[in-house]
Amino acid sequence: MTQPPDDNLDHRALGYYAPGKGLRRQDCPYAEGMEAHAQWIAGYDEAVNEREGGQGEAE
Repeated sequence: MTQPPDDNLDHRALGYYAPGKGLRRQDCPYAEGMEAHAQWIAGYDEAVNEREGGQGEAE
């Protein structure tokens, strides 16, 4: 992705629902180092931790 993502998107929510859509953590659509990337990863990790019963680390 060459342009920053739309600021109106809820990047954390998009990451949170990504595992349920079959996306992997490394499939994050935003370039590393961007705030949107960090929010997406945080949402993804939260969803994975909830599914695992709050134990262990995300992939």
